[in-house]
Amino acid sequence: MSIRRWIKAAGLALWMPLAQADACHDALAAFDYAQAGQLAQARLSTLPGDPFARMCAARAAYETGHFADALLHLRAVEAQFPQAESRTYAYNWLTVTLRKLGREREAMQYGQAALAWARREVSQQNLATALHNLAGLAYSNGNAATAMALYQESIPLNPDLSERSASLNNLGLILQAQGDRVAAEKWLREAIALNRAHGHFHHLGKHLMNLGNLYRETGKFEDAQALLDEGAVLIERAGDQYWQAVAARYRGWLARDRGDWAQAGRWLALAARTYDMAGATADGDATREELARL
Repeated sequence: MSIRRWIKAAGLALWMPLAQADACHDALAAFDYAQAGQLAQARLSTLPGDPFARMCAARAAYETGHFADALLHLRAVEAQFPQAESRTYAYNWLTVTLRKLGREREAMQYGQAALAWARREVSQQNLATALHNLAGLAYSNGNAATAMALYQESIPLNPDLSERSASLNNLGLILQAQGDRVAAEKWLREAIALNRAHGHFHHLGKHLMNLGNLYRETGKFEDAQALLDEGAVLIERAGDQYWQAVAARYRGWLARDRGDWAQAGRWLALAARTYDMAGATADGDATREELARL
Protein backbone atom coordinates (compact mmCIF):
# COMPACT_ATOMS: atom_id res chain seq x y z
CA MET A 1 0.00 0.00 0.00
CA SER A 2 1.29 3.47 -0.83
CA ILE A 3 1.58 6.24 1.73
CA ARG A 4 -1.12 8.16 -0.17
CA ARG A 5 -3.59 5.26 -0.05
CA TRP A 6 -2.81 4.70 3.63
CA ILE A 7 -3.78 8.31 4.37
CA LYS A 8 -7.15 7.83 2.67
CA ALA A 9 -7.77 4.47 4.37
CA ALA A 10 -6.93 5.87 7.79
CA GLY A 11 -8.77 9.15 7.30
CA LEU A 12 -5.58 11.17 7.71
CA ALA A 13 -6.20 13.91 5.16
CA LEU A 14 -7.11 16.26 8.00
CA TRP A 15 -3.56 15.84 9.28
CA MET A 16 -1.43 15.83 6.16
CA PRO A 17 -2.54 17.49 2.92
CA LEU A 18 -2.47 15.03 0.05
CA ALA A 19 -0.04 17.25 -1.89
CA GLN A 20 2.51 16.68 0.86
CA ALA A 21 1.62 13.00 0.95
CA ASP A 22 2.30 12.79 -2.77
CA ALA A 23 5.66 14.47 -2.32
CA CYS A 24 6.71 11.97 0.34
CA HIS A 25 5.35 9.02 -1.64
CA ASP A 26 7.21 10.20 -4.73
CA ALA A 27 10.45 10.57 -2.77
CA LEU A 28 10.13 7.05 -1.33
CA ALA A 29 9.22 5.59 -4.73
CA ALA A 30 12.31 7.25 -6.23
CA PHE A 31 14.46 5.82 -3.39
CA ASP A 32 15.23 9.40 -2.32
CA TYR A 33 15.09 8.59 1.37
CA ALA A 34 16.89 11.77 2.40
CA GLN A 35 14.20 13.90 0.76
CA ALA A 36 11.41 11.81 2.30
CA GLY A 37 12.99 12.16 5.73
CA GLN A 38 13.36 15.91 5.30
CA LEU A 39 9.71 16.28 4.30
CA ALA A 40 8.64 14.26 7.33
CA GLN A 41 10.84 16.17 9.76
CA ALA A 42 9.65 19.52 8.42
CA ARG A 43 6.07 18.47 9.10
CA LEU A 44 6.88 17.09 12.55
CA SER A 45 8.60 20.34 13.53
CA THR A 46 5.24 22.11 13.27
CA LEU A 47 2.87 19.24 14.09
CA PRO A 48 4.64 16.56 16.20
CA GLY A 49 1.54 14.39 16.41
CA ASP A 50 1.06 14.00 12.66
CA PRO A 51 0.82 10.21 12.09
CA PHE A 52 1.47 10.48 8.37
CA ALA A 53 4.71 12.36 8.94
CA ARG A 54 5.69 9.74 11.52
CA MET A 55 5.04 6.95 9.00
CA CYS A 56 7.00 8.74 6.31
CA ALA A 57 9.89 9.29 8.74
CA ALA A 58 9.74 5.63 9.80
CA ARG A 59 10.06 4.40 6.23
CA ALA A 60 12.90 6.78 5.44
CA ALA A 61 14.74 5.68 8.60
CA TYR A 62 14.19 1.99 7.93
CA GLU A 63 15.36 2.15 4.33
CA THR A 64 18.59 3.88 5.35
CA GLY A 65 19.32 1.36 8.11
CA HIS A 66 18.37 3.48 11.13
CA PHE A 67 16.14 0.86 12.68
CA ALA A 68 15.87 2.24 16.23
CA ASP A 69 14.68 5.58 14.82
CA ALA A 70 12.19 3.79 12.59
CA LEU A 71 10.81 1.91 15.58
CA LEU A 72 10.29 5.11 17.57
CA HIS A 73 8.19 6.58 14.77
CA LEU A 74 6.23 3.36 14.25
CA ARG A 75 5.40 3.10 17.95
CA ALA A 76 3.99 6.61 17.76
CA VAL A 77 1.43 5.62 15.12
CA GLU A 78 0.81 2.00 16.12
CA ALA A 79 -2.35 2.32 18.19
CA GLN A 80 -3.96 5.33 16.53
CA PHE A 81 -6.05 3.60 13.87
CA PRO A 82 -8.54 0.76 14.28
CA GLN A 83 -9.13 0.35 10.53
CA ALA A 84 -7.78 -2.94 9.20
CA GLU A 85 -5.99 -1.53 6.15
CA SER A 86 -4.15 1.24 7.96
CA ARG A 87 -3.25 -0.96 10.94
CA THR A 88 -1.93 -3.75 8.69
CA TYR A 89 0.35 -1.29 6.93
CA ALA A 90 1.88 -0.17 10.23
CA TYR A 91 2.12 -3.73 11.56
CA ASN A 92 3.97 -4.89 8.46
CA TRP A 93 6.60 -2.22 8.98
CA LEU A 94 6.85 -3.02 12.69
CA THR A 95 7.47 -6.66 11.76
CA VAL A 96 10.49 -6.00 9.55
CA THR A 97 11.90 -3.29 11.83
CA LEU A 98 11.79 -5.45 14.94
CA ARG A 99 13.36 -8.33 13.01
CA LYS A 100 16.27 -6.15 11.94
CA LEU A 101 16.75 -5.17 15.59
CA GLY A 102 16.97 -8.85 16.54
CA ARG A 103 13.65 -8.87 18.37
CA GLU A 104 12.29 -11.94 16.61
CA ARG A 105 9.56 -12.84 19.10
CA GLU A 106 7.97 -9.40 18.89
CA ALA A 107 8.42 -9.39 15.13
CA MET A 108 6.55 -12.69 14.88
CA GLN A 109 3.68 -11.33 16.98
CA TYR A 110 3.29 -8.32 14.71
CA GLY A 111 3.73 -10.43 11.59
CA GLN A 112 0.94 -12.78 12.62
CA ALA A 113 -1.29 -9.85 13.57
CA ALA A 114 -0.59 -8.19 10.21
CA LEU A 115 -1.58 -11.35 8.36
CA ALA A 116 -4.79 -11.67 10.40
CA TRP A 117 -5.74 -8.05 9.65
CA ALA A 118 -4.74 -8.41 5.98
CA ARG A 119 -7.10 -11.35 5.49
CA ARG A 120 -10.00 -9.09 6.53
CA GLU A 121 -9.37 -6.45 3.87
CA VAL A 122 -9.25 -6.16 0.09
CA SER A 123 -5.63 -5.00 -0.28
CA GLN A 124 -3.54 -7.68 -1.97
CA GLN A 125 -0.49 -5.54 -1.27
CA ASN A 126 -0.84 -5.78 2.50
CA LEU A 127 -1.52 -9.52 2.31
CA ALA A 128 1.47 -10.13 0.05
CA THR A 129 3.71 -8.08 2.34
CA ALA A 130 2.52 -9.93 5.45
CA LEU A 131 3.24 -13.28 3.76
CA HIS A 132 6.67 -12.05 2.64
CA ASN A 133 7.55 -10.87 6.15
CA LEU A 134 6.40 -14.11 7.80
CA ALA A 135 8.47 -16.06 5.28
CA GLY A 136 11.60 -14.26 6.46
CA LEU A 137 10.77 -15.00 10.08
CA ALA A 138 10.04 -18.65 9.29
CA TYR A 139 13.43 -19.02 7.64
CA SER A 140 15.34 -17.35 10.46
CA ASN A 141 13.63 -19.80 12.83
CA GLY A 142 14.82 -22.78 10.80
CA ASN A 143 11.64 -23.45 8.81
CA ALA A 144 12.96 -23.30 5.24
CA ALA A 145 10.07 -25.23 3.69
CA THR A 146 7.50 -22.94 5.29
CA ALA A 147 9.48 -19.89 4.21
CA MET A 148 9.61 -21.04 0.60
CA ALA A 149 5.88 -21.76 0.55
CA LEU A 150 5.07 -18.32 1.96
CA TYR A 151 7.35 -16.53 -0.52
CA GLN A 152 5.77 -18.46 -3.39
CA GLU A 153 2.30 -17.54 -2.14
CA SER A 154 3.29 -13.88 -1.85
CA ILE A 155 4.90 -13.40 -5.28
CA PRO A 156 1.83 -13.61 -7.57
CA LEU A 157 -0.24 -11.47 -5.17
CA ASN A 158 2.25 -8.64 -4.90
CA PRO A 159 1.75 -5.57 -7.12
CA ASP A 160 4.89 -3.98 -5.61
CA LEU A 161 7.56 -5.14 -8.05
CA SER A 162 10.45 -4.17 -5.78
CA GLU A 163 9.04 -6.30 -2.96
CA ARG A 164 8.26 -9.09 -5.41
CA SER A 165 11.93 -9.02 -6.43
CA ALA A 166 12.87 -9.34 -2.76
CA SER A 167 10.80 -12.52 -2.49
CA LEU A 168 12.52 -13.92 -5.59
CA ASN A 169 15.90 -12.99 -4.14
CA ASN A 170 15.11 -14.62 -0.81
CA LEU A 171 14.05 -17.85 -2.49
CA GLY A 172 17.48 -17.82 -4.10
CA LEU A 173 19.20 -17.32 -0.75
CA ILE A 174 17.32 -20.26 0.79
CA LEU A 175 18.33 -22.53 -2.09
CA GLN A 176 21.91 -21.29 -1.81
CA ALA A 177 21.97 -22.23 1.88
CA GLN A 178 20.64 -25.67 0.93
CA GLY A 179 23.49 -26.14 -1.54
CA ASP A 180 21.44 -25.84 -4.74
CA ARG A 181 23.51 -23.10 -6.32
CA VAL A 182 22.16 -23.58 -9.82
CA ALA A 183 18.57 -22.97 -8.72
CA ALA A 184 19.74 -20.18 -6.42
CA GLU A 185 21.40 -18.35 -9.31
CA LYS A 186 18.21 -18.65 -11.37
CA TRP A 187 16.10 -16.93 -8.69
CA LEU A 188 18.73 -14.26 -8.00
CA ARG A 189 19.06 -13.46 -11.70
CA GLU A 190 15.27 -13.20 -11.99
CA ALA A 191 15.21 -10.70 -9.13
CA ILE A 192 18.02 -8.69 -10.72
CA ALA A 193 16.30 -8.65 -14.11
CA LEU A 194 13.07 -7.37 -12.54
CA ASN A 195 14.93 -4.57 -10.78
CA ARG A 196 16.88 -3.57 -13.87
CA ALA A 197 13.70 -3.47 -15.93
CA HIS A 198 11.93 -1.16 -13.50
CA GLY A 199 14.81 0.99 -12.24
CA HIS A 200 14.69 -0.20 -8.63
CA PHE A 201 18.33 0.59 -7.95
CA HIS A 202 18.19 0.08 -4.17
CA HIS A 203 16.98 -3.52 -4.41
CA LEU A 204 19.18 -4.05 -7.46
CA GLY A 205 22.21 -3.21 -5.36
CA LYS A 206 21.26 -5.76 -2.70
CA HIS A 207 20.57 -8.52 -5.17
CA LEU A 208 23.73 -7.92 -7.20
CA MET A 209 25.72 -8.33 -4.01
CA ASN A 210 23.90 -11.53 -3.14
CA LEU A 211 24.73 -12.96 -6.57
CA GLY A 212 28.31 -11.82 -6.07
CA ASN A 213 28.45 -13.68 -2.79
CA LEU A 214 27.10 -16.80 -4.51
CA TYR A 215 29.88 -16.52 -7.09
CA ARG A 216 32.41 -16.19 -4.25
CA GLU A 217 31.18 -19.52 -2.89
CA THR A 218 31.74 -21.16 -6.28
CA GLY A 219 35.24 -19.72 -6.67
CA LYS A 220 34.34 -17.19 -9.39
CA PHE A 221 36.26 -14.46 -7.60
CA GLU A 222 36.57 -11.96 -10.47
CA ASP A 223 32.86 -12.15 -11.26
CA ALA A 224 32.10 -11.88 -7.55
CA GLN A 225 34.26 -8.76 -7.21
CA ALA A 226 32.58 -7.05 -10.16
CA LEU A 227 29.09 -7.71 -8.79
CA LEU A 228 30.00 -6.64 -5.27
CA ASP A 229 31.52 -3.41 -6.56
CA GLU A 230 28.48 -2.64 -8.75
CA GLY A 231 26.07 -3.40 -5.93
CA ALA A 232 27.99 -1.38 -3.35
CA VAL A 233 27.80 1.76 -5.52
CA LEU A 234 24.02 1.47 -5.67
CA ILE A 235 23.72 0.84 -1.93
CA GLU A 236 25.87 3.90 -1.27
CA ARG A 237 23.59 5.91 -3.53
CA ALA A 238 20.55 4.76 -1.53
CA GLY A 239 22.27 5.65 1.76
CA ASP A 240 21.37 2.26 3.26
CA GLN A 241 23.56 1.87 6.34
CA TYR A 242 22.58 -1.76 7.03
CA TRP A 243 23.40 -2.90 3.51
CA GLN A 244 26.64 -0.95 3.58
CA ALA A 245 27.53 -3.28 6.44
CA VAL A 246 26.50 -6.30 4.35
CA ALA A 247 28.63 -5.04 1.46
CA ALA A 248 31.67 -4.74 3.74
CA ARG A 249 31.05 -8.22 5.15
CA TYR A 250 30.74 -9.81 1.71
CA ARG A 251 33.95 -8.08 0.64
CA GLY A 252 35.62 -9.36 3.78
CA TRP A 253 34.59 -12.91 2.95
CA LEU A 254 35.91 -12.54 -0.60
CA ALA A 255 39.26 -11.19 0.63
CA ARG A 256 39.48 -14.06 3.14
CA ASP A 257 38.80 -16.67 0.46
CA ARG A 258 41.49 -15.09 -1.69
CA GLY A 259 43.93 -15.37 1.20
CA ASP A 260 44.22 -11.63 1.83
CA TRP A 261 43.84 -11.79 5.61
CA ALA A 262 44.72 -8.15 6.30
CA GLN A 263 42.13 -6.85 3.83
CA ALA A 264 39.57 -9.31 5.14
CA GLY A 265 40.14 -8.02 8.65
CA ARG A 266 39.65 -4.41 7.59
CA TRP A 267 36.42 -5.17 5.78
CA LEU A 268 34.98 -7.28 8.59
CA ALA A 269 35.86 -4.70 11.23
CA LEU A 270 34.10 -2.04 9.15
CA ALA A 271 31.08 -4.30 8.72
CA ALA A 272 30.80 -4.93 12.48
CA ARG A 273 30.94 -1.20 13.28
CA THR A 274 28.37 -0.37 10.62
CA TYR A 275 25.97 -3.08 11.80
CA ASP A 276 26.22 -1.61 15.30
CA MET A 277 25.42 1.88 14.00
CA ALA A 278 22.32 0.46 12.31
CA GLY A 279 21.21 -1.16 15.57
CA ALA A 280 21.73 -4.66 14.14
CA THR A 281 23.89 -5.77 17.04
CA ALA A 282 23.37 -9.51 16.48
CA ASP A 283 24.84 -9.16 12.98
CA GLY A 284 27.65 -7.06 14.42
CA ASP A 285 28.45 -9.71 17.02
CA ALA A 286 28.43 -12.48 14.41
CA THR A 287 30.82 -10.49 12.23
CA ARG A 288 33.19 -9.93 15.16
CA GLU A 289 33.24 -13.69 15.72
CA GLU A 290 34.24 -14.14 12.07
CA LEU A 291 36.94 -11.53 12.52
CA ALA A 292 38.32 -13.35 15.56
CA ARG A 293 38.60 -16.57 13.53
CA LEU A 294 40.79 -15.06 10.80
